[in-house]
Amino acid sequence: MTLLSPAMAAPRPVLTFDLDGVLCRPPFGINPGRNIGKQRKSEGRPTILAPTEPYRYAWRRPMPGAREGFLWLSEAYDCRIVTARTERTRQTTEGWLRRWLGVLPELHLRADYTETPAAYKVRTTQALGALAHFEDDPHTALWVSEHIPAVFLVDWWRNRWLKAERVHRIEWISEAGAILRALQIDAG
Repeated sequence: MTLLSPAMAAPRPVLTFDLDGVLCRPPFGINPGRNIGKQRKSEGRPTILAPTEPYRYAWRRPMPGAREGFLWLSEAYDCRIVTARTERTRQTTEGWLRRWLGVLPELHLRADYTETPAAYKVRTTQALGALAHFEDDPHTALWVSEHIPAVFLVDWWRNRWLKAERVHRIEWISEAGAILRALQIDAG
């Protein structure tokens, strides 16, 4: 019997995860904004909160079931983080991932504020060849769903208006398993 080396094994399908509202709780557990009718644009700009960005994520806890769901999916998939946080937050973000997930997955951060969060996620999920992306923002979820096979939208009151063909609403990350298996069967 011949064993395959890891380099010879087929690559695992890529899943990408947003952080805030998906893996990491938003401040005070409140996920504001509905983003209905938001314009698609690629040019971004810093907000008034930009100076606090490296610090405002440090004390947040994970979403319920996020650690377990992420680690479970990591057994079969190449799970990566694609967040709109900028490179200025790398150290804080890596520390958060180690503390709360117990792992440091491949981490993709925006270089700066010149690109909008949604445009950055569309571009990056496509470049990574993601099978699916986990998101909480409805504007971003809809746009990303037009470019990759599936988006899992973590259920928040503010995104319940969104209904789209390749957007699957979930309460827990682990709920994505059956849909992911079906996507792989369809692709294979």
